[in-house]
Amino acid sequence: MRFKKLYCIVFFLSVFFSNSYAQLDSLPDKILNNIDTLRFAKVSFGAFKIAPYIAPVYTPETSWMLSGGGLISFKVQKHDTKLNYSTVPFSFGYSISGAIDVVVDHEIFWVNDRFRITGNFQVKDRSDNYWGVGYENGISMDKNDSLTGYKRKYFRFKEKLMFNLGNSLFLGPIVDYSYSQASDMNSVMEQDPYVVSQGTEFMPLGLGVAFEHDSRDFPSNAYKGWYLGGNIMYFKDWFRSDAQYFNVEIIYMQYKKIVRERSTLAWRIKSIFTSGQFIPWTNMAMIGGKNDLRGYTLGRFRDKQLLDGIVEYRYMFMRKKLNKKGNYYSRWGVVGWVGTGSVAPKVSELIHWLPNGGLGARFEIHDRMNIRVDAGIGKKEHG
Repeated sequence: MRFKKLYCIVFFLSVFFSNSYAQLDSLPDKILNNIDTLRFAKVSFGAFKIAPYIAPVYTPETSWMLSGGGLISFKVQKHDTKLNYSTVPFSFGYSISGAIDVVVDHEIFWVNDRFRITGNFQVKDRSDNYWGVGYENGISMDKNDSLTGYKRKYFRFKEKLMFNLGNSLFLGPIVDYSYSQASDMNSVMEQDPYVVSQGTEFMPLGLGVAFEHDSRDFPSNAYKGWYLGGNIMYFKDWFRSDAQYFNVEIIYMQYKKIVRERSTLAWRIKSIFTSGQFIPWTNMAMIGGKNDLRGYTLGRFRDKQLLDGIVEYRYMFMRKKLNKKGNYYSRWGVVGWVGTGSVAPKVSELIHWLPNGGLGARFEIHDRMNIRVDAGIGKKEHG
């Protein structure tokens, strides 16, 4: 069944991105014969570009949705060849069940890269799943409305301002504010000890300091370089509950060219450590999602401490003929990855390692900025 879903997504994207100006007899011929010259609709104003889209979307968290949005990319200094493009990907999703999913990310590089602003804004009103806290709960129950399903309203605003200290070092403040409310819970969830003791509504505000060493050649899609970053934050719920805790997150990433440009081996290690009197079950460290161990439903495995790692090979194809830009770069590529992760209440108890692997396709809508389709598989789950 999952291969049928993947096939439908790939086919739809191929149709949508096809070159509408090609003079061919049929759409299938157009796709097959012009696969390297497919174009994505975009509007350009010098260094400012907007690439819109509308497409069906499937993830383990939302199932099927109709999603619209796009990618905004620009340069604050359009003639500075060393300054990276700033990016603002955004999306709005709506399902036939009435679920709403709004996401706006941004990574903005200011004049001479003296400082950077990165952040995330989310609004979600949809069905969700909760297995409980800890590895054993996540592994013992299957995904089922009567066992794990509930309704969740969610809002999050996260912003980070990083000042360039020189030598690829950055330091700055970070704020993370969110709201979460659970309703329509199943009978298992209503008896969960964390839900019973903590409640179903939280509004924590986190303040802290972030640091980064970033030598990547292009942060949105690096071919070489390395990154070490993290933050130390204090969270407190001033409005709804007694939530109060510290959070430490550290991420290491490295990228290495294999044989030629656009053939990249990338790896990443991520750790999250939390401690405090009251850590909401909604804000615990979670495995899964679109950027981590893809294939696991985000939140199936959650706890106070997390450690995961992933190795990914990325390969963008070459053309046989020059494209309009005068090079042999194709817009199509593939990826493959393997990874593992673990959650536990204490660092010393990170012993249950969850396997993960998968394959994906990439389509470049703007220089080194891709639309992706990934199919991942893990222990007792895929997506």
